[in-house]
Amino acid sequence: MAQREREEIFKDLLSILNDLLEDWEYSGEITMETSMMNDLEFESIDAVALGEALEMHYQQTLPFAEFLTDLGERGIKDFFVSDLVEFLHRNVEKKT
Repeated sequence: MAQREREEIFKDLLSILNDLLEDWEYSGEITMETSMMNDLEFESIDAVALGEALEMHYQQTLPFAEFLTDLGERGIKDFFVSDLVEFLHRNVEKKT
């Protein structure tokens, strides 16, 4: 499986997040250190919408629910853009 580069994934993720954030009042810069829950004020329904948006963008099924479940089982209540980039880097196939 050919994997996408992290920089390319980060750019994709910024675009997806900006689309999702259009309806919200967040106006800060999104970086790799931006936290999803504290900074972007994501709630569980937002995470579901993000998972769907990621699958639509990459046109493949992703184990996003498992990613979130694993975080919860480890007691992690927030995650960062960098965590999503790593998740996508491991799971997204590059279209050739």
